[in-house]
Amino acid sequence: MEFIVTPFHVEDITRLHEANADGVVVATPFFSARGAAVFTLEELVQLRSLTTAMNMKLYVLVNRFFMENELEKLREHLRYLKKLAVDGIYYGDESVLYEAKKLEMEHLLIYSPDTLTTSSQDVQYYLDEGISMVTISKDITLEETCHIAKQVKGECEVILHGRLNIMHSKRRLLSNYFDFLGKKVDVFNKKDIYLMEETRDEHMPIVEDDLGTHVFSGYTLVSFEEIKQLAQSGIRHVRIDGIFHDLDYVCKALSLYQAVLSNEMSGAQAKEKFDKCYPDDHATSGFYYVKTSKVK
Repeated sequence: MEFIVTPFHVEDITRLHEANADGVVVATPFFSARGAAVFTLEELVQLRSLTTAMNMKLYVLVNRFFMENELEKLREHLRYLKKLAVDGIYYGDESVLYEAKKLEMEHLLIYSPDTLTTSSQDVQYYLDEGISMVTISKDITLEETCHIAKQVKGECEVILHGRLNIMHSKRRLLSNYFDFLGKKVDVFNKKDIYLMEETRDEHMPIVEDDLGTHVFSGYTLVSFEEIKQLAQSGIRHVRIDGIFHDLDYVCKALSLYQAVLSNEMSGAQAKEKFDKCYPDDHATSGFYYVKTSKVK
């Protein structure tokens, strides 16, 4: 099973390699949305050099949505990533696939639209376009996820661990809110602001940046008790997203999942150990056991 994780600094690659991570996924300015950390193009070159030396894969987020006047920038960036020989490119906008095909690099693409890929027909449709992999939606049950993995011909990925994106608006919602209140508050790129509904005891992180406003789940998805079933169904790629955390957090989660797969501990034991280390992380099984249509 390939573990894809999020670094926060270039020098993190060495420690992630020692922790037996198989690949890293990184964000770059302008082209990436909701990255755990943003790396310059110069740092991307360093990352490529380090990951190649350590036999790790380098994946890049190109998961923003592009307007017509931004397509030339996209073309230039795709050419750059092709020349850099990255191992994969996450996308959600169909324009990325369109432009990548013209550059004969669609085989590098990974379709990851957050919530849309909910059936084997969905996943197979995109795989048949010639891309390398599809990320299965986390808004479906464990049974449904495993069914998809068994049915499709091609590679699937699941987000194994982390906060999930639940809403994105191009509007500056936080700034507009505080402007309405007549308050001057610096909210840009802050990762310590939360929303809380009156009817739910959940704190949902909300981030405003150049792309607008992003709201994340009020819980952290964990899959300690599910990872073996996912592996048995044919899932060979899993992602640990450390957004709102740090390298220690990513390495700890990674070590616990690997311990479950190697039978050093049970999924329940790993979950208990994780909860003790991060009691405020609101770790749950997400929608693995309840359909979203039944959640009010």
